[in-house]
Amino acid sequence: MTTLPLTSLLQILAEELRDLATTSEEMHELVCHDHLGRDPNYIRAVQKIDHTTQMLENLSHFVLAVGRETDEDWQITIGEALDGIRLGDLKRRLHRNEPVAEPVNDDGDLELFG
Repeated sequence: MTTLPLTSLLQILAEELRDLATTSEEMHELVCHDHLGRDPNYIRAVQKIDHTTQMLENLSHFVLAVGRETDEDWQITIGEALDGIRLGDLKRRLHRNEPVAEPVNDDGDLELFG
């Protein structure tokens, strides 16, 4: 049975959400340029990226705050949930306490230059 302290899992999830918010913000900066004033579809797309960034940041803070209020003795079984994660690096980050076997099929991992 694969278990993890709930406080640890919530902290890991908060970190993942924060990292995604940072990545989303970087994408926003990449696509935000002079087209903003001319193309309403472009404006909506940029606004969606900004909204996604804000949502991820807010969820990160929420999950971290919930984790701070969680009893340190609480454990959660995550084996079945981990089985549904196909990205090997994400799977390892979600369960830092034990080595995670590499998935047989790594659908979802993207290698552009490897």
